[in-house]
Amino acid sequence: MGEYPAYDDAVYDSFDVRDERFAAYQQAIAGSVAGKVVVDIGTGRDALWAVAAARAGARHVYAVERQPDAADQARRAVAGLGDRVTIIEGSSTAIGLPSPAQVCISEIVGNIASAEGAVAVLNDARRRLCTTDCVWIPFRIQTWAAAVQLPDSARVLDPASLPYVERVFAAAGAPFDLRLCLGGPGASLRVSSAAVVESLVFDHRRSLPDENAVATTRLTVDVASARLTGLLLWSRIAVTPAAGRPEIDTLAGGTRGWAPVYVPLSTDGLPVRHGDHLALTFSRTTSDDRVHPDYHVAVRTGDADESLTWSSPHHGSGFRESELHRHLFPGGDAGPDSLAI
Repeated sequence: MGEYPAYDDAVYDSFDVRDERFAAYQQAIAGSVAGKVVVDIGTGRDALWAVAAARAGARHVYAVERQPDAADQARRAVAGLGDRVTIIEGSSTAIGLPSPAQVCISEIVGNIASAEGAVAVLNDARRRLCTTDCVWIPFRIQTWAAAVQLPDSARVLDPASLPYVERVFAAAGAPFDLRLCLGGPGASLRVSSAAVVESLVFDHRRSLPDENAVATTRLTVDVASARLTGLLLWSRIAVTPAAGRPEIDTLAGGTRGWAPVYVPLSTDGLPVRHGDHLALTFSRTTSDDRVHPDYHVAVRTGDADESLTWSSPHHGSGFRESELHRHLFPGGDAGPDSLAI
């Protein structure tokens, strides 16, 4: 939902949970910000990381929030910190700072790591808002992929998600085949090895990450036999490059901040056996809003003539075009009012 203005108090409340994500960010901030100017991009309702930075001794924190309601609430959240935190309402790509930031904190990490526009937004911040030796929190975000067999019993849309679906459709301007996340643990569905399909490092010693990219890799089936129905894509976050600090693997279930994305490839499932190789191509291109990516995935087994494919634009695609979306969103007219379970 971070790709669209669909947050509410229930979502923001989940960000306050003291889980692995929360602890990793708090630790990284505490070790990086003392005496420095900080920018917090996407500060949210509670300005969590802006408050943490101020309390950790930052000289000044500029907390940027594009949603007006969240920005108003963030101002209340930082009211007890005097003049050490400034809430700036707007998109970070459209504002300036009185002085360049020496630390940049953000949590614009999607369920697919780049999905919330981290590449475009943080590249812009590096060019315009930050010092040349800025410290970046997080330091690296990745997307991992594995083949899965999704049982029929899992092909059910959680009724609690419907209000958010409608908000996403409204933000996009029309219904479309939006990306689907698993509501429960996904690791047990894996039928193959896992591989990195995007790795984005934010560091002044590295080149800017490319906004458009193609990655190719190979997955190996590691169960006796299965029916390949799709892929899981999930994020892994290195909040700091410091040695010995654990990374947040969002498939492991140690945080409520992210969920794995299910990529439907075959409703009936493609038979695969132990040792079969799957050639995977993952493509990312920036959409016409110049921030959020569109994705394309192709998977081919060693003896197949054609690839199984999945295209997922950020917005503007058709609705109920995939069999899974027709199953999850039955109805006639393509509009939120026709959604049914």
